[in-house]
Amino acid sequence: MLRSVIVVCLLLLMPLARAETAVPVRVATTTLQPLVEVVPVSGSVSTARVATLSAEVEGRVSGLPVEEGQRIEKGALLMTLDDELVQRDLDRDRAEVARLGSTLDDAQRRLSEASTLAERRSIAASEVRGLEAAVAQADAALAGARAGLQRREALARRHRLEAPFSGVISRRLTELGEWVEPGTGVLELITLQQLRADLQVPQRFYARAEPGSRVELQFEGHPGEDFVLPVTARIPLSSQQARTFLLRIALPDDIAGLIPGMSVQGELLLDQQQQGVVVSRDALLRQVDGRVAVWRAVNEAGQWRAREQQVRSGLAFDGVVEVREGLEAGELVVVEGNESLREGQLLNLLNHEAD
Repeated sequence: MLRSVIVVCLLLLMPLARAETAVPVRVATTTLQPLVEVVPVSGSVSTARVATLSAEVEGRVSGLPVEEGQRIEKGALLMTLDDELVQRDLDRDRAEVARLGSTLDDAQRRLSEASTLAERRSIAASEVRGLEAAVAQADAALAGARAGLQRREALARRHRLEAPFSGVISRRLTELGEWVEPGTGVLELITLQQLRADLQVPQRFYARAEPGSRVELQFEGHPGEDFVLPVTARIPLSSQQARTFLLRIALPDDIAGLIPGMSVQGELLLDQQQQGVVVSRDALLRQVDGRVAVWRAVNEAGQWRAREQQVRSGLAFDGVVEVREGLEAGELVVVEGNESLREGQLLNLLNHEAD
């Protein structure tokens, strides 16, 4: 009797054991879209303005009020040369201008008095003409002295080196007491505006990387952030050792913390001028033998089931991968929960794309 009861219970439980449990998954639809080739690139941040400053006259450095790394504004005093002798010459030239100014004033006064007497015929006309010549000579002498003074003042100003633009002192190439010559670099000044990324690109991609091509950049000071910017210019300057060429990207001022010399990584996105079937990168499963497969979600008699599909992948970009063989546009593939699926397994599609 007991054996009969057990057999009946087992027969009742068998349909329950055979009932399938649907595996919850998420799916995505394969699409047809323009293909992009991704080329890894690297380089550094540079600045549009780097100036090695030098004195315009020779002399001994008497003042150097700036340090490396110091930010300065346009017009700030950077260096002075000893100008004691120039100042003495200036004092002499100013005194000479003052003397010749007095001489001119006196000559003009005497000419004015003589002109009044000439109207009364109390002085000879030749004397008036002589006084006019004296005024002209005094005026010319004063003009020459003033020109000499202006030249001396310009020479004195050249004993002061001022910042031609706002920036940062990157190098100090001289010290107090040293003698400097015209054209000898004394300071290096760089600007922190108008920064750009200079990237090395392999020569086989150089012709395709036209101005306007997109580059996705990453900077060390901005982890997890990507900045997609256009190529500004191609520089026809190659590295003979690495067989690379230079691409330049203008950087916006709102990317904080960038300084010249900082490294930058990126990906050059090259339009392939053609379309292809693409699938989410999460759908691909790489097997130990090198094959690549995806799980398709197939509606069979009103139920969604998993069907394995071998594919041949191509270009990868923007989180998707080109599928060159194995799939067509509009198919559903599993992108979440696909790690342990079995062929023909019942699926529970969690996202709305499968409704």
